[in-house]
Amino acid sequence: MGTNSRFNQQDEETPFLLPNYNEILEGPFNPLIYQKLPLAMQGLFTPIANQKERDILLLGMLTVLSGCMPNVTGHYDRKWIYPNLYTFIEAPAGAGKGVLSWARLIGTPVHKQLCEETKIAREQYELLRKENSKQKNAEIQFLKEPPTKMLFIPVNNSASSIVQTLTENEGSGILFSTEADTLANSLAQDWGNFSDVLRCAFHHEPIDLQRRLNREYLSIEEPKLSVLLTGTKGQLLRLIPNTENGLFSRFMYYSFPVVPHFRNVFDQKGTDPGQAFKTMGHTVLEMYNYLKALPQPIQLYLVEEDRKYFFEQFTNITRFTYKDSGPQILATVHRLGLITFRMAMIFSIYRHFSNPKREELTFLKIHKNDFDIATELTYHILYHSTLLVSEMKDGSKQILQQSKLMSFYNKLPDNFTKTEATQIAITLNISNATLGRYLINPHFERTGQGKYRKILINQGGEQMSSEQMSKIT
Repeated sequence: MGTNSRFNQQDEETPFLLPNYNEILEGPFNPLIYQKLPLAMQGLFTPIANQKERDILLLGMLTVLSGCMPNVTGHYDRKWIYPNLYTFIEAPAGAGKGVLSWARLIGTPVHKQLCEETKIAREQYELLRKENSKQKNAEIQFLKEPPTKMLFIPVNNSASSIVQTLTENEGSGILFSTEADTLANSLAQDWGNFSDVLRCAFHHEPIDLQRRLNREYLSIEEPKLSVLLTGTKGQLLRLIPNTENGLFSRFMYYSFPVVPHFRNVFDQKGTDPGQAFKTMGHTVLEMYNYLKALPQPIQLYLVEEDRKYFFEQFTNITRFTYKDSGPQILATVHRLGLITFRMAMIFSIYRHFSNPKREELTFLKIHKNDFDIATELTYHILYHSTLLVSEMKDGSKQILQQSKLMSFYNKLPDNFTKTEATQIAITLNISNATLGRYLINPHFERTGQGKYRKILINQGGEQMSSEQMSKIT
């Protein structure tokens, strides 16, 4: 990898490398991620051959799990936070986003249990109301209709209705939609209000909303909302048209193009990968009930060594991304720190619960493997976020230029001539003037008349050849 990942680290002196928008991050996740997953998760991904499908299922699974972990908390930036994640999977129609329906299966048993609780409560309410009515009992006016409980909140609703549902579910729930347009269409009339709701909910800040019709006041003191959306780039830009209001930086992104390939639909010989997710759903229900019944929350924490590593990594990421991409990406970087911590929390809670010898703990150390996985995923998420920012109306011109430069860089051999560079530049619609600026960039070194070699810059500002870089990646 082009990062200082502890997956690939040769020694403690390995320098940090900015992801540099290279083809490694553009491709699928590091395979070692799946080998380091909690053992109870690993079997989910074994039968899935398509790497992009496997990656988006991992992010989808994390997001659904983040909404199924009551009584789980951690201390981050002087605040108590919860595991909830926001994720957007962006790809053209027909690219394979539909496999995320399997991720929903993880939370389906919890959703059904909550719906069943609502059904029973309503039956009891109706019975009690009828009895009081027959007896002309004055107390009937004080009977309150039971709340409608659910895990998956329908997105084809208004912002106020979604907040109402959250209120009835103690501020918790998952917005899950495989078509982002559904949410955009539903909230077109009161988008400003709902954007505020999502921004506040990400940080568990109070949500206050007043219905226009009967001026009913709704308030959620500490929302715990998870969001999983999929859609095309057009749908994403319709939902989040720019980076100005801060909603963009609260999401994890994974973006991939359609591949002109028809999958052999009979290749799996009757196997159904979704069945493994169904089975996991029953475990998640057990975990949900176990966590819900705890007398006090489980508090997750990083050991000192990992806290130091975390700070060093994000200090370097902040410095390099600001230099290469400008200030517009900084909000994403800062919130990726929180997202990384939340991902590590989720992995560790599931690892702890799936251990048959688990003990009931108040404090739980985040497992080193889980912290490493979360950190590794962060580099990919940053890469995809940066590419999407560059395509927005207010996207940083520097990001677009850097992306184009790195596409050019990646297509070049380690040592090349001006003629070879010109030929590659033509394929990328790079003008001669821009090519001239590229070749005097610190990423390249002139070695002779019309001859060049590729260079990268390490943490200390020293130049490294591609050959040197390969020894640490």
